[in-house]
Amino acid sequence: MRCELCKRPAWYRCGRTGVAICPVHASLEVVASQPDEGRSGSFEVRAATLEEYPCLKQMAVDFWGETEMECFEGVYDVTQLPAFAGLAEEELVGFLSYAIEEDALSIVMLNVLPEHQGAGLGQELVKAVIGEAGRRNLSRLIVGTSNDNLPALHFYQRLGFVIAEVVPGRIVEYHGGVEEGFAGIGVRDEIRLGLVLGDVDQAR
Repeated sequence: MRCELCKRPAWYRCGRTGVAICPVHASLEVVASQPDEGRSGSFEVRAATLEEYPCLKQMAVDFWGETEMECFEGVYDVTQLPAFAGLAEEELVGFLSYAIEEDALSIVMLNVLPEHQGAGLGQELVKAVIGEAGRRNLSRLIVGTSNDNLPALHFYQRLGFVIAEVVPGRIVEYHGGVEEGFAGIGVRDEIRLGLVLGDVDQAR
């Protein structure tokens, strides 16, 4: 799916018009939020099957231009990681890939197609991985994002994640320069968040 304004890969759905947009053409504004605001959808969330990995790979390339992600000092290829799939009418419309880091489960990549955003699928995928961490007797979840990714910072903190560390210049070091990110913000720093399993605010 391409941005309606510039034909770059679309990451988001405009909350006002519903059109697909890229990070550069997204913007931040303060609006009133009603308790029942938002859309709801019917999704199936389960472990991704091998047959779904080609679609998962394509979605990663469409969002990020690659399947490899650098986070927490490691580089991961999401085509080689376990994942949870989010399906609507048996079609893969979102996924969450993860890796195990000592006592923590690391969320490596979380993507939801723009036309299915705002309906709760991202939260359901995080709930699924919280359950997986519990089954593995892990004590916490961790996730890294970039300084420009305000939607991700909003999303994870609403689920109870807290900022644990900021690594200035980490993304510049990895990519070899500053890239244009959300709303034109330069992508420079890695922001690391964590969620301790058992926290009362988790996945609310």
